Formats: sequence, structure tokens, C-alpha cells
Amino acid sequence: MLSKIHPFISKNKGIGFMLLSSLCFAMMSAMAQRMSKFFPSVELVLFRNAVGLPFLILSLWQKPALQTGGKLGFLIFRGLLGAFTLYCLFYALEHLGLSLTNTYGQAFPLFIAIFTFIWIPTESLKSKQVLFLLMGFMGILLIFRPSADKHWQNHSVGLLYAMGTALGYMAIKEAQKYYDSRWVIFSFMAAGFTASCISLILGTWGNLPNSFWSGQWVSPQGTQYIEIIIMGLLALGVQSFTTQALRFEKTSIVGAVGNSAVLFSIIIEIILGHGLPDMTVMIGMALVIVGSYQISKK
Repeated sequence: MLSKIHPFISKNKGIGFMLLSSLCFAMMSAMAQRMSKFFPSVELVLFRNAVGLPFLILSLWQKPALQTGGKLGFLIFRGLLGAFTLYCLFYALEHLGLSLTNTYGQAFPLFIAIFTFIWIPTESLKSKQVLFLLMGFMGILLIFRPSADKHWQNHSVGLLYAMGTALGYMAIKEAQKYYDSRWVIFSFMAAGFTASCISLILGTWGNLPNSFWSGQWVSPQGTQYIEIIIMGLLALGVQSFTTQALRFEKTSIVGAVGNSAVLFSIIIEIILGHGLPDMTVMIGMALVIVGSYQISKK
């Protein structure tokens, strides 16, 4: 029995890592949504990165990376893109909620297909892919429409989050050709940490209101420190497991398995007593997931 299980696990390492990443992501997002009642979104970006950075620095110090390098500009771009995507994520969690935000995030295979079509002339979209693209975007429209209580600008941030995630996955896959996966994660977290510090300085000392780009510092109290540490460790798990998944599997398969984050998010919302989204939104979410999955299969 064990002789059969071991090859199965070895063959599906990438899928296993992505399932773990999705579970960590759903739990981290749930914690971030709860904490958004007390902290501005940019401060949550700071917390999310500050906890994981010391672990990465220690790891790189104890075991220096073996890599070819030579693409520093690309690594910096990956970091800045990741920071922007984090801003979108935490802002969307605050204003859209857990399941809707994660649904937008899992729409990224639709955008990968579009970006690939635009940037790689030899990659043409088949008629079936066009159909599933339209299905996915129809789902996004259904999610937009019934949420009259949520401003369209908040949904726009959700879409930007999906686009940033798509570009991020493509960038990770490319960066791993030249850099140790820990440096890829470090670029992402260091950029997010630096950007959020600047945003908090502008908000706190520049007296700017809490917004997408700025926030006024709020000091954590009591058990909030424990929540911050747990959220940061879960975030580190997301990055580590996703990066490992992309080492063992194709981007398209990793993206398809990543749709499980929406299911985990819905389950968490039910456990927390938030209930299910209304039927129209559920149909929209289903169309996004099916469209994204079929596009990932190619």
C-alpha cells in the first residue's frame, strides 16, 4: 500500500503544495478581513510582510542561494508588482469580503490567457478558449451587478488584484529560472514592507486619510499581536507553498488547483456565521471558477 502511495505523492507534489497554499491563503484572508475593522489596509500589508521577512533572511544567511542571477531588474519588477497586488488584496478584503475577493483572485487564469495572447504572437486563442473567457467575464459581471451596497470602484480593485495575480504567477515562473525561490519571495515581501512603511508615514505624519495608498498607524493591543504573527506566518506559507508548487507543476495546473481557495473561503465564511452569498453572486462565482479552470486546462 505504501509503495503505491509514495509514487502518487511524488507525482502530485505541485498539486499538494497548491492545496496547502490555498488553505493558508483562505485562513490568512479571513484573519485579514477581521483585522481590517481595526487597522487600515496598508498597515495589514506591513504586518503581512514584517513577520515573514526575518525567517527568509535567516534562511538565506544559513544557506546562501545557488543561482545564476543576472536579472535584477526583473526581480525588482516582481517585487513591486507583488506589493501592488497586496495593496489590492487587503483593500478588497476590507471592502468586498472574503469569498468575493478570493473569487476575483482566482480569475487570474483568464488574464494569463489574455496577456499570453497579447505578448506572445505565436499563442492564438482557440474558439473554445474564447468561449470560456467570455464565460468567466460573464461571471464577473454577475458578481458586479447585485452588489449595489459595494461601490464599483471596490470591484475595480478586485479586478486589478486578479490582473496583478496573473502577472505575478507569470513573473514567478520566469524568475525561478535565474533565482533561488527564496529570493523571489524576498523581493515580493521586501517591496511590500517598504511600500507599506512609506504609506503609513504619509498617512500618519502627513495626516492623510485611510485609503488605498495611505493609512494612519494604529497600535496593536493585547491578543492582536498574536493574530498578527499567525497572519504573517500563514502569508509566508502561501508564498512558500505557491513557489514550490510552481517548481513541480505547470502554471496552468497550479492556477486551476488554486481555485480551491474560493471553496475554502466559502466554508470559512459559513463557519464564521456569515452565510452564503446570494444566488446571483454564487452563479457568477461558479462561472468564474469554471471558466478559469477550463482556460487553465487549455
